[in-house]
Amino acid sequence: MNTIFRNLIDSKYIYSKHVLIRWKKTQAFIKKYDANSGLDIGDRTPFTEELETFFNCSFDNTVVDLDEGKLKGKYDIVTAFEIIEHLYNPLHLLNEISNVLKKGGKLYLSTPKGKPQYLWSEHHFHEMSDKSLRALIERAGFSIIRTEEIRIQPLLFYFTGIRPILRFIFEKHLLMELIHQ
Repeated sequence: MNTIFRNLIDSKYIYSKHVLIRWKKTQAFIKKYDANSGLDIGDRTPFTEELETFFNCSFDNTVVDLDEGKLKGKYDIVTAFEIIEHLYNPLHLLNEISNVLKKGGKLYLSTPKGKPQYLWSEHHFHEMSDKSLRALIERAGFSIIRTEEIRIQPLLFYFTGIRPILRFIFEKHLLMELIHQ
């Protein structure tokens, strides 16, 4: 399998400042409610363990190819943080999530907001405009409950050169709470 668009989830990545900032802001965004089961799309990380504590339930993680594989089980909550921009076929993943999400369950999703391609991460297959992302979510049968735009870099990062200044102008990440219609 081609892994050019996949991040290596190692301790260097997990404990980098921007990831820790993103996790903190994501946890502030999600709403605590009673859940009996959760699925965290992607590799298991320390944030998966924080989600288990937050929702007081165990979380599974995916082990299938997210562009083609089938998800199994039924879950009250599914999280897909910083995943869809790495996929060739994000609609497939959203359709699979809709199949495993229990009625009334929620999907929490985060992804970079579309920006000029020269600012994309080398590991992103695509970054979608707000219009494209909303169309994708609607096509998969989800409704947006709420969204929030966040920055994930430490503030001083943006003052270290021309490219970081451009990222300050253009780079935002979207946090979304979704429910299947």
